[in-house]
Amino acid sequence: MTDHAVEDAKLQRLRPLRVLLSGRDRRFLRVTSFLLSQRGYDVVETSSKKTLQAVERHKSDVILLETNDTRGVAARMVAALETLPTAPSVLVVFEDDEDDRWQGFKAVKKWTPIDELVREIETAAVNRPAPLLDVERAYR
Repeated sequence: MTDHAVEDAKLQRLRPLRVLLSGRDRRFLRVTSFLLSQRGYDVVETSSKKTLQAVERHKSDVILLETNDTRGVAARMVAALETLPTAPSVLVVFEDDEDDRWQGFKAVKKWTPIDELVREIETAAVNRPAPLLDVERAYR
């Protein structure tokens, strides 16, 4: 679904989207959490080390993964999140000067204006991977 289709779609949710903010920059996590909560999202913050446990506990729809790690470390975390039985969409949050480093990932710049970040979250939620079937889980 394109960005325009997401904007045009009139979705009425039965519950707010669950967004998990994971990272080391506490200021970024607090500010973003506050702004997203004001927009009606169910937001939880966690440290990078506790991301997998928080996702399973919170049943997150979308994860904002703020990272200073190498591309390989971030890729392993994204892969681990995408293999969960009910996988969330993952948006890697990166510093402004790192554009080229994150090609191939669903990514957003840190401190993106809130309206743009909301559009990215909504797009990620609409394009969330389908849950695994019981047969597929047997092979994981």
